[in-house]
Amino acid sequence: MRFVGIFAVSFLLLAPGLSLSAEWVQESPGQKAYYNGRGQLEKLEIDADKDGRFEAEEHYRNQRRVERREDLNGDGHWEREYRWHQNGSAELTEQGRKGKLQKTFYGVDGAVERIEKDSDRDGTFESSWEYNAGVLQRVTKPRGVWHYNKKGKLRRAELDEDRNGRTEKVEYYQGVNRLAKVEELAANGKVRSTWHYDANGKLQRAEEDTDGDGRLDCQRQYHANGTMEQTIDVDENGVPEIRELFNDAGNLLSREEDLDGDGVYDLRTGKLSKG
Repeated sequence: MRFVGIFAVSFLLLAPGLSLSAEWVQESPGQKAYYNGRGQLEKLEIDADKDGRFEAEEHYRNQRRVERREDLNGDGHWEREYRWHQNGSAELTEQGRKGKLQKTFYGVDGAVERIEKDSDRDGTFESSWEYNAGVLQRVTKPRGVWHYNKKGKLRRAELDEDRNGRTEKVEYYQGVNRLAKVEELAANGKVRSTWHYDANGKLQRAEEDTDGDGRLDCQRQYHANGTMEQTIDVDENGVPEIRELFNDAGNLLSREEDLDGDGVYDLRTGKLSKG
């Protein structure tokens, strides 16, 4: 280790007398350290690969590191900046290709708390990832919000697929990212239709509000042989008046109708057997 020397000496007038303040640099292979007049480190330049270029720079305040900057590609711009706060938390700002910007926030325990991304450098972070004790809890993007349980497993997704600011679809998950149910929402936020899936991801049944009154009056049951049975509660009294059976190509096989509302199908047309 060698001393470059005392390169600045200044005399400060402090009533009633004078006080000497000095700044000096201490250099060793791969780094250069800058100290204030009290002998406290203020800045450290680092040449980790010892190629003669300082690719990292650290700043200190009251003997505590508060900032670190890194020039990863040697273009003279800082692509990565760390900031440490007095409470022990920290944040990392990274500039990627094509101007993309990402910020990562760390808690006092060092675990990631939040990640934000600005894809077009317009000053707005469009996407974010939120964590609790290092476990992902919520993801927000322009086309939706994804919610996770305490163990980091996906449980619900609220999707705005046309990005008009309104949620049009809600997906519910079970197990390990297995889609169990999907709700399609009307403009007023009420459920317009619902789809239910089995453990293998196959559609089991569906409900639909055909007249927009908020009641699911149409029920569909999907069978293993590819047929689908549909019932419609026309007067919405809880008892369906129409039952229809379709083959795996979507063609109507049979239709039954309860004409007097007594719960018994009076009119039958087509092939009634499901076989």
